[in-house]
Amino acid sequence: MSAAAAAASVDVPRLAVRRLGKRFGGQVALADVSLDVPRGQVHAIVGENGAGKSTLIKLLAGIYEPDEGEILVNGTRAEIRTPRDSRALGLGFLHQQLHLVGERSVRENIFLTSVYPSRLGAINWHEVDSSCARLLKLVGLHGVAPSTELAKLNLAQRQLVALARTLQDEPDIVVLDEPTSALGENDAQHLLSVVRERREAGATVIFVSHRVDEVLSIADSVTVLRDGRLVLTLAREELSRAELVELLGGRRESQVAAAEQTPDVPAVAGSSDEGAALSVEGLAGPGLDHPVTLRINAGEVLGLAGLVGSGRTTLAAMIAGAAPATSGTISIGGTPAAITSRQDAFASDIVLVPPDRSEALVLDFDVRENITLGHAERYAWRGLVLRKRAQARRADELARDLNIRGAKGDASVRYMSGGNQQKVLLARAIDRGPRVLLLDEPTAGVDVATKEYIYALVRSLAAEGVAVLFISSELEELPRVCDRIAVFSRGRVLDELSGRTDRATIVERLFKETDRAGTD
Repeated sequence: MSAAAAAASVDVPRLAVRRLGKRFGGQVALADVSLDVPRGQVHAIVGENGAGKSTLIKLLAGIYEPDEGEILVNGTRAEIRTPRDSRALGLGFLHQQLHLVGERSVRENIFLTSVYPSRLGAINWHEVDSSCARLLKLVGLHGVAPSTELAKLNLAQRQLVALARTLQDEPDIVVLDEPTSALGENDAQHLLSVVRERREAGATVIFVSHRVDEVLSIADSVTVLRDGRLVLTLAREELSRAELVELLGGRRESQVAAAEQTPDVPAVAGSSDEGAALSVEGLAGPGLDHPVTLRINAGEVLGLAGLVGSGRTTLAAMIAGAAPATSGTISIGGTPAAITSRQDAFASDIVLVPPDRSEALVLDFDVRENITLGHAERYAWRGLVLRKRAQARRADELARDLNIRGAKGDASVRYMSGGNQQKVLLARAIDRGPRVLLLDEPTAGVDVATKEYIYALVRSLAAEGVAVLFISSELEELPRVCDRIAVFSRGRVLDELSGRTDRATIVERLFKETDRAGTD
């Protein structure tokens, strides 16, 4: 190749889209979007939920086909009709929905879409495990053997397994859709270091995230989408944090900062048994290293601050009857409740919103069906005949109240944004009329505006007397919404802070107490 030709090839974007559009029925998901992704850079795509980010990614992945426009790889028009086409062009994807198989091993999930290495017609398990071990080390998933059953891993560990599968073929273009949404701070920082390493190795990275500071720390260039349309694309150095916040939500950073002040809520004395809506005494079982005792009063929001893998999700699942407990008691309003199943928890008015919405939703059901899923009998005449009009009226009312976009008609929730899917889960929880509401990572993978809505919704539910357990890896949001914050590590409540504390204090206590627990 001549020097001129080589220079020209460098100037050709590694990936480009031209006037790309996609509709679902009468709903426009993407319209007239054009952008260039330079080779060897991290290109961030940002926007609120429903902006069209996931639709764009699924067009690149061959999950959807565009209605208009074209996709170019190395300057050549690419026909991407299936995921196989996309993979053959050197694209690798980490989607929000991980598409893993819980009943299979880590190695089987990593090789789920690949051909196993073989020798003399038999699978070469030594080579399989060697490749898996290398990939697990690359993504920072330590202490997990390739033969481990995936179901035994928490959500953050599963995210890293999915990332390992994405990097298996060393794709030239790595597309990451909200890759840190389920990760704690340490794991998120490690993942960002992996992204930087891929960039240094010459890969082109498309990075989708709602975390503004994360985007600004990793991106070389940023594209902003809004309502399915391109707002602008700028080099990172041309974009300040204040400008990005304003572009994302149409609000200036000062307005966002004012909205992010800790809400003025009355202090609630949570240490007393009197008035406790939920009391947990000595609860223990697989995944909890120590018996747990905690109380939440009616009308109180208790935050649970802990590192990923600390047992927070296990604790919530045990209270909701979704995981077995070997000892301890759960009391509702001072009365012991025998909770051995989800049905027992529902009977006690305990509702869990789990961290993985793809597992909690039936993606091919519509919004109405998902909101009333599991308790449609409430809309049955004499328990026999489903009153569909009453069911539809209530679901539509909740969809309006929660501003769920795309809720009209019979379209499945599969085509909704992550934030709107999260709102569907919250609508379902509200419709069940909880006395105790357990929220596990309720704002993971949602935009700033949706987070604000969820905070306000939680406070309004507490004002109505609901007891809320609020689990979050984003420590800065706990003081925003919680009356008390429990520092949780290795299955123990180690310390308790006022909801009027700040993130720095939570971090200090968390790591101080975690280190102390490790020396016990």
